[in-house]
Amino acid sequence: MRGLLLLGVAASVAGCATVPEQAGKTIVPPAIEDRRLDRVTSPELVRYASENEFRTYLKTVERLRDRAQARAGETDEIVVAAAMQESEPLCEKPEDCPAEADNVVVTGTRAAAPTSITNVQTAGVDEGDIVKQIGDYLLVLQDGRIFAINVKTMQLTDRADVYRRLPADREGKQRWDDDFEGADWYDEMLVQGDHIIITAYSYADDASEMSIFKLDQASGKVSSEGVFLITSDDYYDVDNYATRIVGDKLVVYTPYSPEQFEELESRPVLRRWVPAAERKKRQEKGVPLLDVRSIYKPVLRTFEPTIHAISICPLGDFARKRNLECRTTGFVGPRSAEMFVSPETVYLWNSSIGDIDRWRFPDCVENWSYDTPYPALPRAERRDVAPGALYRLPISSRDATVAGVSGVPYDHLSMDERDGEFRALVDWRSFRCNGAHRAPAENAFLKIRTGAFGTLFEPVGDSAFTALPSTGKPVVENRFADDWLVFGGRNGWWGYPPDADDGPQSSKAVAVPVKRPRDAVVIDIPHNAVRTERVGNDIIVNGYRDDKGLNLTLIGLGKDARILSTTFLERRYESEGRSHAFNSVVDADGNGIIGVPTVKGSEESGRGWWRSDTSDLSFLTKSPAGKLAPVGELVAVSADEVETHPSYKCEVSCIDWYGNSRPVFLAGRIFGLMGTHLVEARIDRGKIGEIARVDLTAPLPQR
Repeated sequence: MRGLLLLGVAASVAGCATVPEQAGKTIVPPAIEDRRLDRVTSPELVRYASENEFRTYLKTVERLRDRAQARAGETDEIVVAAAMQESEPLCEKPEDCPAEADNVVVTGTRAAAPTSITNVQTAGVDEGDIVKQIGDYLLVLQDGRIFAINVKTMQLTDRADVYRRLPADREGKQRWDDDFEGADWYDEMLVQGDHIIITAYSYADDASEMSIFKLDQASGKVSSEGVFLITSDDYYDVDNYATRIVGDKLVVYTPYSPEQFEELESRPVLRRWVPAAERKKRQEKGVPLLDVRSIYKPVLRTFEPTIHAISICPLGDFARKRNLECRTTGFVGPRSAEMFVSPETVYLWNSSIGDIDRWRFPDCVENWSYDTPYPALPRAERRDVAPGALYRLPISSRDATVAGVSGVPYDHLSMDERDGEFRALVDWRSFRCNGAHRAPAENAFLKIRTGAFGTLFEPVGDSAFTALPSTGKPVVENRFADDWLVFGGRNGWWGYPPDADDGPQSSKAVAVPVKRPRDAVVIDIPHNAVRTERVGNDIIVNGYRDDKGLNLTLIGLGKDARILSTTFLERRYESEGRSHAFNSVVDADGNGIIGVPTVKGSEESGRGWWRSDTSDLSFLTKSPAGKLAPVGELVAVSADEVETHPSYKCEVSCIDWYGNSRPVFLAGRIFGLMGTHLVEARIDRGKIGEIARVDLTAPLPQR
């Protein structure tokens, strides 16, 4: 298959200097087709040598974009940064610039790989979530608070606010109820040793907030050990997570616009949080997070550059230093990026697709509407697959490498690293008109040896891509399982079941053996795909055939791929979309338990990327032969029945953007978090039943 690779852009679009006309209007080519940008695009992966060189790049790309817009008769105001305006450079020589903030010596991993009790993508890489474990304690993040529950006694031992109250007035009275300092949304929790790291976002500070707590395992009490702010835009992502922990390293992704590099004093910093009054006295400014000499030049053409920053922060010495230090690396490129973290490496897939305005192409139909899909181009005319750059940054090194790639991963679950290879499922649709989400997905499998990455930016060979069958649906759900990749499809982004008059739904699942991707197997499944997850070494696909309930199909993966069993949950509908909402455990004999949040009414089953309403939890068992059997539900306390204790009040972060219901399997025991209740359950005679329940909002027991 011949795809558009990086160097193929110029070959496939001849004569870019000649701008086409359409209906009397000049058509501005997208950045990836504008050869004038080559003067500010580097053929090698190199960092900026000085402040002046960085500023010159920003000024040049601004001028080129202004000229392109002027030729099209567009008058939209474009502001990249004041640093692009004619002015004196901030510093002429590298030695005149501020010292780099990333001079932390990265030590070897001192802690064992974190143990995840919720569904994660890669073993040994813990992702932020709302439920974690330290010893005998389950920790729950909700309402900007950490709830600690001793699972031996099933008692709530502490409830610690992550946000901070303003101090009382001079008369000792507390201020208004909403007088708080800190972030607006507390989203992700990670654990490392006895430490708890909470990731949040503060609009007041324009920063990601990292709050570090410590759990005393003797008492079950949680205490604060410091709060740190990293300048950033809001990091919320509909499916990916902003943080990871690998060994004792915290990995954080933060993108920046060029405006944030306008002046030295406005650049991203890492600082310890102190109260506002104390901050004025101490003039706390923080340490620069990212010097321009730690930023790699763009290898992709772009009119709208973004600085994609990856910070690696060792946590092993935090108990001794009581300070958070990070090494940060930046990559300049188009806006669209997706991060994947393996046990040793951070990958960043930077795609040009975000810079493409489809309305600029003369071959787009003028009467297109949201109800009419773009026309599909014949395969022989397909030449425009979005180019991209795949960066590879070892966690233990400050030197990155790169490979030229094509297509766009659907999400972080589309990427994997195993046996010295990087692998990915990519959206292979043309970036022109028929690249809209309504066109059926076309897919390719990418495989690159990790040793093939280098500092010279050049496209991988065509042989690295293998064309894959299509599911016939525009939306793809995918998951790797060791030596296999499985993906299914559906018609729309939202996971609602079909209306009664829509007719029965079906789809195809494509099972790809990663060592022989040309031997991909197409499997007909009797429903669409709203979720694709791993169960042991197999894959389960959840979806809807009609509006009567949820279907689940288990695909066995061994020497071949085939359906092991299909089952049905009548009048049950999935209610949370993130991967962590699903969970499973399989023992050495092949017996397994599966849990997923569900609701009774199809009208509640939007399965958006967030869900604040509490769900029930549906459970199934899996036999060694792969037969699925529903065993019932754990039922949540509904809001109508008063979900929280009368004395409890949520004050901050009261929308659960990442969901609030999770099945948890821990040392042979079954737990379910459903809103503000943690339940322990047991399966007996083919039915799940509740044996203990903790109300997280109840008063703490008196000692």
